[in-house]
Amino acid sequence: MTLQLPIERSEFGSAWADSLASLMVRLHESQGGRAKHSIRIAGLTRDLCSALDSGNSCLSHDRLEKIEDYHSPIIVTADEALNRVAPLVLEQSRLYLYRYWFDEYQLAQAIKQLKRPLVVSLTEQQLKRLVADTKALQAQAIHVALQQGLTLITGGPGTGKTFTLVRILMALLQQNSQLNVALAAPTGKAAARMQEALRISLSKAETPLAMDLLSALPNTAFTLHRLLGMGHGTKAQFNADNPLPYDVVIIDEASMIDLRMAAQLFAAIAPSARLILLGDANQLAAVEAGAVLSEITTAKSLHGCRVQLTESMRFKDNSGIGQLALAICAGDAEQTIQLLKANQQDVCYQPIDQPELMLEQLFQGYLNDSNDSVETSHPSFVSTLQQQQNITAILLAFDRFRVLCAVREGTYGVLNINQRLGMLLQHTLGQDIDPTQKWFHGRPVMVTQNDYTLGVFNGDIGITMEEEGEFYVYFPARDGEPMRVAAARLAHTETALALTIHKSQGSEFNHVAVVLPKEDTPILTRELIYTGITRAKEKISIWGQESLMIKAVQRKTQRASGLQVKLDQD
Repeated sequence: MTLQLPIERSEFGSAWADSLASLMVRLHESQGGRAKHSIRIAGLTRDLCSALDSGNSCLSHDRLEKIEDYHSPIIVTADEALNRVAPLVLEQSRLYLYRYWFDEYQLAQAIKQLKRPLVVSLTEQQLKRLVADTKALQAQAIHVALQQGLTLITGGPGTGKTFTLVRILMALLQQNSQLNVALAAPTGKAAARMQEALRISLSKAETPLAMDLLSALPNTAFTLHRLLGMGHGTKAQFNADNPLPYDVVIIDEASMIDLRMAAQLFAAIAPSARLILLGDANQLAAVEAGAVLSEITTAKSLHGCRVQLTESMRFKDNSGIGQLALAICAGDAEQTIQLLKANQQDVCYQPIDQPELMLEQLFQGYLNDSNDSVETSHPSFVSTLQQQQNITAILLAFDRFRVLCAVREGTYGVLNINQRLGMLLQHTLGQDIDPTQKWFHGRPVMVTQNDYTLGVFNGDIGITMEEEGEFYVYFPARDGEPMRVAAARLAHTETALALTIHKSQGSEFNHVAVVLPKEDTPILTRELIYTGITRAKEKISIWGQESLMIKAVQRKTQRASGLQVKLDQD
């Protein structure tokens, strides 16, 4: 049971905080709370709303210790909250809205239930064959996945998470020839990429067991919403009372999972099933409240469930991107700047003194056939459009390069840069530029809201094509041919020549251009910069001020939460 309040969080302004504070004061006074404490209750509520908007699941502060002196009827302790629903829950020095406290509590309990030993029925010889050509940490991950109900596999790009997952699934298939597997990720793009990576890895193996596993894999990888049977505004179809019908549930890009989604996901795992989470704990946390992957990977009680892969096969010792990623994760600003200025082949750094010149240079990534890779030449996105190549070739060319922005607003924000790049694209394609015209031939678009009727989901990216005077958007193939949707039916889209770094999670591109703002903002953190540069497989270009880069690398995201404490409690 959760407390239903007539207030919803909003991304716009403080209206929801003021409304919720007013409601809390009325509840406090109507239930016998002293009027002299009303101002304090209102202030704490606004502070709590601000904390939630910043990604925290609770408000944590020394002054919270004095709340107990108020004896407010709307504030209960964690022990009391187990038997009584109340608007606010005080647990140690953390103040929660009941819903967030309950999600944390429910998630911790579900994790503890999943963390159970399982019987391994493979012989020693079978195990040796499965780990024969693996790294030591990859072999350790295989053993953990066989022996535990919950497995956490973390690591940066190219550390072999997919390769390790293939070996785990081979082992599980040997134990159960009727293995029922679900693949999912927070976004449709990330889900499709995981499925494709698994299929490519299995195809390369060319062993009978690999072919058996290839046929056993599901034809569709889900978003988490689809996995749990959640429609727009509807509750999850699968839950603790109606668990998911799978032997193994595999979730990629787990750093993107927020507290509420994690609570629903873990609750829906069947008591006899395995849950395998893969992700990079150094990446950005979820947009919504919580830093679930970070907390469960640092909980002492889950140490035996976690394996962190550290050796990158993608970025070798001389890789500028790899060295840059390590320096940023370590918070070493001095080393970061040195690497940016080292003129390495795969790292380009430029100050943003001339915005117009920067825009022209950014557009070159979509225009030049040789600019998307440091080693090979491919048809550019613009050339595939001009040559009227098939939609598969156009989609492939577009995914080789991407502009990523740290912020949405302002000169260096994604909204302005998308508008300017869109105008350059129209001009290059010989089209009339009409700012009032939303749709145009070649316009890349990103879906910003799930549409279950059309089968498109938040984060899906497609290309607009004009056919006989009508506009259609083609999305990459999930099963077979690319999917075509009439543009007029897509109510929630944005131009996708540039993405925010947040929206780029779960994607990878040959060449990435990261654009930072000229003014400091709390959103500039080492996690943001790391996430942006590790979207690049071959080349990274960064536009930014040196002073802001130093501040960002030194600024580590800290989210207030009690999940780790709950996990480590008996």
